[in-house]
Amino acid sequence: MAIKQAIVAQALPLIKAGMVVGFGGGTTVGELVRQAANHVNDITVVTPSPTTRQLATVLGYTVISPAYCDRIDIAFDGCDQLDHHGNALKSGGGIHTAEKIIASLADEYWLLTVKDRLVDQFDPQTPLVLEVLPTAFALVMQTVSDLGGQATVRTAANRDGFTLSDQGNLLIDCHFPTYEHLSALNQELVATAGVVETSYFDRLVTNAILGDADHQQVTTLF
Repeated sequence: MAIKQAIVAQALPLIKAGMVVGFGGGTTVGELVRQAANHVNDITVVTPSPTTRQLATVLGYTVISPAYCDRIDIAFDGCDQLDHHGNALKSGGGIHTAEKIIASLADEYWLLTVKDRLVDQFDPQTPLVLEVLPTAFALVMQTVSDLGGQATVRTAANRDGFTLSDQGNLLIDCHFPTYEHLSALNQELVATAGVVETSYFDRLVTNAILGDADHQQVTTLF
């Protein structure tokens, strides 16, 4: 059994009939969405991911917008990095604001990832991503520089121009020499006018299912 399927097999029993379930993006979560359709289809799905929303709709789930949902029983997502305290960086997809809304609504927020992404300290090669109002562009770029970082506006690979969030905001990738004080750095950036959200998930994770491909083992973080 591939490690992705093993992770999904451990996550499946957490989903019960009648639940409101949040599903994020990524291939592992997508596999969980598919398998859950065979396990228990009587759930309501909330998702920040257009790809996951389309898949869930095709599979026959009831899908509702987070805008009209005030509570989620359990949510599943992936991550780029995860520390031993349950903090996470989710920088790749550019939908971290919507993902944080799902995480904040959820009674339980589980990450599904490989054990290689569990770190003692976050690797600064993974950017801290900011969703930023276009009018705050210059302010945010200067603030990142003042905090010792380098900021780059994310551009689209298949069109001329910037990559925009679903809300029409800029995505700015920030690299810092170290993430030793990431929580404090994150607070500084969140407090900057025009920053909608960052890709650092501070104390939002309930638990994580970690797959070890080398040993074909699956464990939980806590």
